[in-house]
Amino acid sequence: QLQIINYYPLKGHSDADVGYHALCDSIFGALGLGDIGRIFKNNDLKWKNANSKIFLKYAKRKIDEYNAKIVNIDMNFICEKPKISKYSEKMKTNISAILFINKSQINIKATTNEKISFIGKGEAIAAESIISLSYE
Repeated sequence: QLQIINYYPLKGHSDADVGYHALCDSIFGALGLGDIGRIFKNNDLKWKNANSKIFLKYAKRKIDEYNAKIVNIDMNFICEKPKISKYSEKMKTNISAILFINKSQINIKATTNEKISFIGKGEAIAAESIISLSYE
């Protein structure tokens, strides 16, 4: 698995890619399918250490099944480090390749938690994603 961010790995059932998981959640939510945990259960050994690219490719197939098109994606990372701006172009490249959209349709930004809580202490990263879909 390609790790584009040189940072200690996060702990999770799959690969703990918070960005891809948040993006999948926004896609599944927009399609009325629930969330990533409903589709890829975290107690299913099939998904243990799975590459989150699998989940995003599945989400893309669902978009296609619903005859939807991605208008835009807005993602926000909440973390003290790493500095997301250093990686946002590569993230856009990877996401656009998987979802077959233009990088200009993807916005990636970040904020800190102002040193508050486990995120502020650098022990965790959170991500949020909003997606706009249009239907044919």
